[in-house]
Amino acid sequence: MISLQKSKSDFFNRRALFISADKVSVYHWNKGELGSSYLFDIDDAGRDNFERYLKESDNTPMTLLVDVIEEEFRQDTIPHVFGSDRSALIERKQSRLFRDTDYIHVLSQGREEEGRRDDRLLFIALTRQEIVKPWVELLDKYKVPLKGVLSVPLLLQSYIKTLPDISDHALFVTMQSISGLRQTFFQKKELKISRLSKLPRYGTESYAPRIESEVEKIQRYLNSLRLIPNDTALDVYIIADKSTLDELEKRSITIPMVKRHYYDVGKLLTTIQEGAVQTVPFSDQLLMSHLLKTQVKNCYASAKEMRYLKMRNIRYAMNAATIMLLFFSLIYSSLNFMGGLTYKQESESFKNKADFYQVRYDLARERLPKTPVEPAQIKVAVEAVAALEEYKATPYEMLSFLGKGLEQYPKIKLDELDWSFSLDPNKGAAAKENVNEIPTVIVDENNQVKYYQISNLSAHIEPFDGNYRDAIAMVNAFAKTLRNFDSTYSVSIESFPLDISSKATLQGNAQSTGKAALFTLRAVIGVN
Repeated sequence: MISLQKSKSDFFNRRALFISADKVSVYHWNKGELGSSYLFDIDDAGRDNFERYLKESDNTPMTLLVDVIEEEFRQDTIPHVFGSDRSALIERKQSRLFRDTDYIHVLSQGREEEGRRDDRLLFIALTRQEIVKPWVELLDKYKVPLKGVLSVPLLLQSYIKTLPDISDHALFVTMQSISGLRQTFFQKKELKISRLSKLPRYGTESYAPRIESEVEKIQRYLNSLRLIPNDTALDVYIIADKSTLDELEKRSITIPMVKRHYYDVGKLLTTIQEGAVQTVPFSDQLLMSHLLKTQVKNCYASAKEMRYLKMRNIRYAMNAATIMLLFFSLIYSSLNFMGGLTYKQESESFKNKADFYQVRYDLARERLPKTPVEPAQIKVAVEAVAALEEYKATPYEMLSFLGKGLEQYPKIKLDELDWSFSLDPNKGAAAKENVNEIPTVIVDENNQVKYYQISNLSAHIEPFDGNYRDAIAMVNAFAKTLRNFDSTYSVSIESFPLDISSKATLQGNAQSTGKAALFTLRAVIGVN
């Protein structure tokens, strides 16, 4: 019975399940070589043994290779469309051609050369899905990642690309120990049709006559399908052991428009797996070695059946990302640690230098004569003088500011000027709100104002003809002119030549009184 020792890691290991109508075999790929294999019958006992094998073996991903008679090939065309329209046409064709199976694969094989140049498609299906379903269900039961399901003809399409000088009309003949004689026709290396026939038990009779007979049959079938032009030869590539090939060469009968090519299966196997030895005519190991080495893509399996493979890949990707993150974190931490050590050494060096210069400074200071004031206090005094020099204020800016305004109004005579400067522009301002004040914020290039100059001026209008309306208008115009200057912070009229507030009492007579038109004004400018 089966008894397997589980390995510690199956990351690089692979395996494949070869399914035929009568037998099932498992092949293992380990360290670049095709390893052990196990054979199971297609019955309840065989499935029980396979289930036990799954329990005792690692959860290594598995690929299913199918070689059965119940595989059909249908060539058809669809209009040359894209996207959802193309998918809908293909689904409609599939449902019409194959109704009772889920294992359908479609190969796109170019476009027709004439007419509306429709797309040429080859529809391939396993018509008896119950041959494959039980084994897929067992894999799903034990959560074995399924890498894909494909057939021998589809695998051969991948394999012939590794062979040189394959003609445009090639018939490949292979023998599999558990399935039989497989004949697969390729046109310009594109799969067209394949046929499987039974073989007698190995050793009971020679395979050469059976191969010749089957090749002749399929040649006539290909001619009936008109897959080979009348003036073109059919190249037959036979893969078998040396003794079978020698017998075929002796029995070879010249057939018009047929060329035969013989490949020793043992030599082909050594090109994939160096040192491999094979004496039987079967291609099982050759096909399995190519399948597990190149990891041919899935053809038949659905996304649901391959979900455990997707979960496995995600897990490995997350583990790889975690390892990379840990690796870079260690590097980053190491660099920071080394940087910290460097900074610590530099700080100790600077501290030693500071202590050294402090000692030298103390020695030099002791040699100096005694002074009544400490050097630190002298430094503070010098800095204070510098600050006072920087903020030293003169009435020049205010006088220039008022002079520009008085120059435009020669009738206004200045009587008295009260000038001051402060960091507070509202210093000495009246508590009541003055509707004639319009503040303008003055800032320097760094959005800062050093200080403000404030003036309270008294003036009168001369000559004055007693018209207070004109006098009030002139005072308002003078205040407006001052407000328009760039350095203005605020200008407010403290009193008019005539008190026009709601609390004032107006009285007079028709004769001129000879009173002067006096008013007061407060101006604030910003100095930067």
